[in-house]
Amino acid sequence: MGFGAGWGASTLRTSPAQATGGKAGLETRGDLLAQGWSEADQGVFIRRCQGNCRMPRLYGGGVVDVMEVSCLERPCGQIQAVFDVLDGQGQVVQPLTLQHSGRQGERLQLVLESERPEARRFVLREFRAKARVD
Repeated sequence: MGFGAGWGASTLRTSPAQATGGKAGLETRGDLLAQGWSEADQGVFIRRCQGNCRMPRLYGGGVVDVMEVSCLERPCGQIQAVFDVLDGQGQVVQPLTLQHSGRQGERLQLVLESERPEARRFVLREFRAKARVD
């Protein structure tokens, strides 16, 4: 699963100028908030993947989704995202923990996947981005 997230992120990188619609300069906090991002940790923004996503397909039951992470104002360092996998009635059927690392300025895509046939959606329970500054 980590390989899939890394591959997806490496194939979908955009320059800051492309990400802001061709404007010269870098993305700002205001740009991200206007595009539907939320600040999950100081200087680190998240949202469900929109637009330029390579949604994987899952055959045989289960659910798959993609979450974007933007390390806009600081290095993300070690990212840990904990999700609850819910069934059709909103009951938790399994926890899902993803880990990834990110550098300042990177935009990452984390692939969420559950092969449980009763799984219908993911709900973010916890998000941490710990970076060590030397």
